[in-house]
Amino acid sequence: EMQRSLVGSEMCIRDRDKDDLFERRLNDYISGMITDEEKVELFSLAGSSELYRLQYNKAVKLHALLHVPVLEARKGEGYRRFSQRIQGEPGRKKNQFVIWVRFAAAAVVLMVLTSALSIYIYENQYKSDKDILCETIVPFGSQTKIILPDSSVVVLNSGSVLKYPATFEREERNVYLAGEGYFKVAKDKDKVFQVYAGDARIQVTGTVFNVRSYPDDIQTEVDLIEGGVNVSVGEKNVFLKPNERALYNRESGSLERQTYETYKSALWTTGKLSFVNASFREILKEIERKYNVKIHVVSQRVEGEYFSGTIHAGMTLQEVFNFIDVDKKYSFENSGNTILLKDR
Repeated sequence: EMQRSLVGSEMCIRDRDKDDLFERRLNDYISGMITDEEKVELFSLAGSSELYRLQYNKAVKLHALLHVPVLEARKGEGYRRFSQRIQGEPGRKKNQFVIWVRFAAAAVVLMVLTSALSIYIYENQYKSDKDILCETIVPFGSQTKIILPDSSVVVLNSGSVLKYPATFEREERNVYLAGEGYFKVAKDKDKVFQVYAGDARIQVTGTVFNVRSYPDDIQTEVDLIEGGVNVSVGEKNVFLKPNERALYNRESGSLERQTYETYKSALWTTGKLSFVNASFREILKEIERKYNVKIHVVSQRVEGEYFSGTIHAGMTLQEVFNFIDVDKKYSFENSGNTILLKDR
């Protein structure tokens, strides 16, 4: 009885901390002082509670209403000059007021597998529409498929953020990823396609590959399925052929090439999770993202556990735990979106 009481007390404290975290992240988002990782955290929290979702929607609507008078005042001459600029008409002025406008860009997301948020960001006063960045944020427990302006296809995994231009008019097609993405790049020999994932840069002209680069992971993984890519970090670089992967360790700074059945790295796009001699810690992190739960580990045994296998689409969370714990060495206690993992 004493143990249950302590656990209940711990959960109350954890809920209060969660409320405080949600409020901080929401304030940071409205003020524009928020990082990509914090955005993912905010949308994960908003998706975990109906109360949080309502608070988020109310705050965003209020923020938008406060900007309506400003936008209305600029409709006249300001809008005409903006139209001239994006259409390349003569007589455009160099000195333009800095405008920051954020709004949902549902039209950009042409095919959505599950919920995600897309945002247009109009940034610098001296730049044309080729510098407008779009941003797609995928909450935990979701996946999203989008089509880029050049018809390249990207599937984004749970907890990922992708930034990309509204148009690819420059010499390079640059996108920026935090998280995991499966890319099927449209061929264009005149415009190299580049994915910036943390310190790593992946260069291609037309190919199929998977990039995994979550901010809280130790390493960045690039798995080539078709074509060829060049992966570089600073002055280091490796060129990949199909069925090869590049591994960049952020702590040691090493960049290695390995032979691998790279199709397995993209099984998550079908709802599956595939592991080859993966640590239990890695697997639990994947489960957290896929099922939008928090797993609190109270076990020393977990550190020495490794697993190979595939978690299939449609499996419930309990079925997943039964599958990876065939020896029945652990107990999994549910409390809302938090699971306590302990030794039996």
